[in-house]
Amino acid sequence: MNVKLSNKSTAKAITPSPRALIKHKTMSLGIRFLLSTLMKLTKKRRKKLINNIGKIILRFATKTRKRAINNIVRAMPELSIKEATDLAFEAYGNCAYGVAESFWLSQVEPDIFCDEETLQILQSGTGACIATMHLGCYEAVPLAVAKFANNSVTLTNIPDFLADEMDFYSAVNITAINKKSAHAFSHLLIQAGNNGYISLHCDLYANQTEVTFFGQKTKAPSGVVLLAKMTKKPLLLAYAVYQDDGQVQVFFETLPQEISEKKPAEQEIEQNVEQVMAQIYQRFEQIIRQYPSQWYWSYNRWKNY
Repeated sequence: MNVKLSNKSTAKAITPSPRALIKHKTMSLGIRFLLSTLMKLTKKRRKKLINNIGKIILRFATKTRKRAINNIVRAMPELSIKEATDLAFEAYGNCAYGVAESFWLSQVEPDIFCDEETLQILQSGTGACIATMHLGCYEAVPLAVAKFANNSVTLTNIPDFLADEMDFYSAVNITAINKKSAHAFSHLLIQAGNNGYISLHCDLYANQTEVTFFGQKTKAPSGVVLLAKMTKKPLLLAYAVYQDDGQVQVFFETLPQEISEKKPAEQEIEQNVEQVMAQIYQRFEQIIRQYPSQWYWSYNRWKNY
């Protein structure tokens, strides 16, 4: 299956300047060279090297480091500053490797866990909407979905010049939609309507639905819940974690949706989205507390709160 990078619109495309093209080409070649060098290492050495690089980056990224430590202290005040700092570095190193593995997904063979009900949804071929998070190997969830279905869909932040040069997703049967596209949600809606399995990271901040996260008010992206409701698809929650030996495990869970029929339709949808998002974030918090060193702590998670 070829990747359908749905980042094109009816608007006239902006042609990069010759200077920008040269810059993009140079960066692309540099990344290709770096990847080819990393691929020559054993998995264990590769993981250790990228983990250490991530820690070095965090040491010099002052704002990112402070935000991570502050978020950890805010979420888990029982930790000392030293414990929070150590956790910030460990988590950032692990996340660096989780991001890097997106470049060699064809070599990742995750162990997949789910109950019978969820397995039936994944094998039905009729699609689902999947709430996932920046934990462990970021793209392991859509990768695991692709093991069951031919229509695994996700959003990507990979720049166009890299996506065009290095087709990370097509090799593993994942359809990638450019997150920065003005019509990204419309493309997701079309894919969901075509029985796609839509995996969306929704553990970062967005000025959409109010939730409680680690006992504090914040807001979160609710697009995955809206997609599920608009297309009447099952809503799943999934996450990926690394084991000590580097093996990726992906867990799928079914999220039941309770709809009150006693309110007007508009209020019913709004209330239900908030209820489901609350359920998702309650589960996210439980998962993060279980695997704190594998979650990305550096997002501005409690913005304006």
